[in-house]
Amino acid sequence: MNGRDTRQSRSVKMLRDSVARKIAAGEVIDRPNSVVRELLDNSIDAGSTEISLYLENGGISRIRVVDNGCGMSEEDLRLCYLPHATSKIETEDDLLSINSLGFRGEALSSISTCTRMEVVSRREEDDTAHRLIVHGGREIALEDWRGSRGTIIDASELFYSIPARKKFLKRSSAETTMCQKTFLEKALPFPEISFKLYTDNNLKLFLPASTRKERILAAWKGTFNPSLLHELESEDEGFKISIIAGRPEQNRKDRRYIQIFANNRRIDEYAFIQAVQYGFDDALPGGVFPVCFVFIEVEPHLVDFNIHPAKREARFRNQPAIHHKIVQMIKDFLAEYTFRFRTEEKEAQQHTFPSREMEHPSFAPPAAKKTSWNEWRGAAASGSNFYGKANTSFQGMPATHYSDSYEPVQSVRETMNRITPLVDKVPEQSDDFEGLRYMGQIMDLFLLAEYDNRLFIVDQHAAHERILFEVFKKKASAVQELLIPVEFETDEAEEINLEKNKDKYRDLGISVNRLQQGLWQMTSIPKSALDMEGDLVEFLKTQQGSIGELEKELYATMSCRAAVKDGDPVDALSALELIKGAFRLESARCPHGRPIWFELSKDELFELVGRVI
Repeated sequence: MNGRDTRQSRSVKMLRDSVARKIAAGEVIDRPNSVVRELLDNSIDAGSTEISLYLENGGISRIRVVDNGCGMSEEDLRLCYLPHATSKIETEDDLLSINSLGFRGEALSSISTCTRMEVVSRREEDDTAHRLIVHGGREIALEDWRGSRGTIIDASELFYSIPARKKFLKRSSAETTMCQKTFLEKALPFPEISFKLYTDNNLKLFLPASTRKERILAAWKGTFNPSLLHELESEDEGFKISIIAGRPEQNRKDRRYIQIFANNRRIDEYAFIQAVQYGFDDALPGGVFPVCFVFIEVEPHLVDFNIHPAKREARFRNQPAIHHKIVQMIKDFLAEYTFRFRTEEKEAQQHTFPSREMEHPSFAPPAAKKTSWNEWRGAAASGSNFYGKANTSFQGMPATHYSDSYEPVQSVRETMNRITPLVDKVPEQSDDFEGLRYMGQIMDLFLLAEYDNRLFIVDQHAAHERILFEVFKKKASAVQELLIPVEFETDEAEEINLEKNKDKYRDLGISVNRLQQGLWQMTSIPKSALDMEGDLVEFLKTQQGSIGELEKELYATMSCRAAVKDGDPVDALSALELIKGAFRLESARCPHGRPIWFELSKDELFELVGRVI
């Protein structure tokens, strides 16, 4: 026997109103930043142009929000803290056309239930302000008070009436960090509103009214290079998108600065985060992420925010169209600022160059020795700081696109059979770079060339890798049936991955069959990938995604393996043709997004060494 009174446990009773309100409050308010979120929403909805947030002890002791919005009347104050009292909607149909941040009538009711809350508010047309005091959901006073237009809400002693909740709060410093994060999420979509954040009576952050780009720069002061952030805008049927996107040089080590906002709410929408990453796919190495803030305005009837207590999730009726538009906007932006030579003009273009205070890019090529697939991917990703802080918006001389007949070039090292020939024949457009002078190889990796009073430092591996990558993409490789199939073992996860993707692999020229549980064989591979069987096995076991993503990864693997390596000597003729080939590339980055060359004009070189120009 467990000692329980089974008759009592089976009886159904109505919860007391005070208990029901505490349960409801716990669903909306779980920590200080929840209070901050709700109060800032109300201030923004009130049409405020100035909002100040005050935190004490991480918001655990006190949260105070002051705004200059429209204010509330005495009758509004009498109702505002009651459950489901709201000025935002009246009927079910209103849920289909919500333009405000708050609408459920839960915020002040929940906050007043778990804090000691005081509200002072005044409308423009009223002669006096009014003060409401509510403790634990119980009204203490409603009286005339002094005050200017707007509203002040003071919520202190969070969870004093629900002690069990208080046990789950973190240290005040951690709670402050979460409150600041929420503060920024509310401030970013409204650059026209001035925001101030005070922590323990100290001004922590001031965001004056500004543009969206300026708001982001002020929110993360000193984090981003202003010249590398660009504003993009586009619209389509039912939605409009504004993006603040960083050039690839502004990359980060995590997704912290990929942020999605829909109708001025920060949302966790994986499909749109994925769209951002697809857009930057060809421009960034693996393991690094772009800076990209996406602001989507959707017609209210096409989106539903009423599915998450904090409105962090939403359902979009036009999600595919928005996804496609985000990808296209980013790719168009990158095409404009790609790292390449141009074909339209013969005169040298102006270059921007990093100031002396900025870091110069440092080349970090993949290792030359035989490595596993995962080690190779790690080496590619190790170039995460490749761009440094330099403003590498280089534009160069005319380039011509590869013809379909362009082939990899003659061997740079006849004594090493493992190196794929660099050029089979010199392209007909070789005179495009009349005056290009090859100066030699340094560090067994970089090729130096002078052209039009500019010094070019070309990464031989990255250049050859990208050339081969383009050849593999444009020229479908013949399939080679293996005389002796390659058998390999798999674990459970790898087997599931192979079953799921084997048809996609077949489209890429790689055929695999399951012999028994945990044992597979590879029976054919692309002819261009001969001698790479081991690498392809690891590719098969670990890679997944769309056919386009798999194709890119496969060609990147093949081109990296076949390209001339760090440490390989290159003869002068082959080096010259390799440099010309690099200059003809439409997008001169390796398949993992790292730049192929670095350039210095004569004036820039003089400036670096302090020589008078």
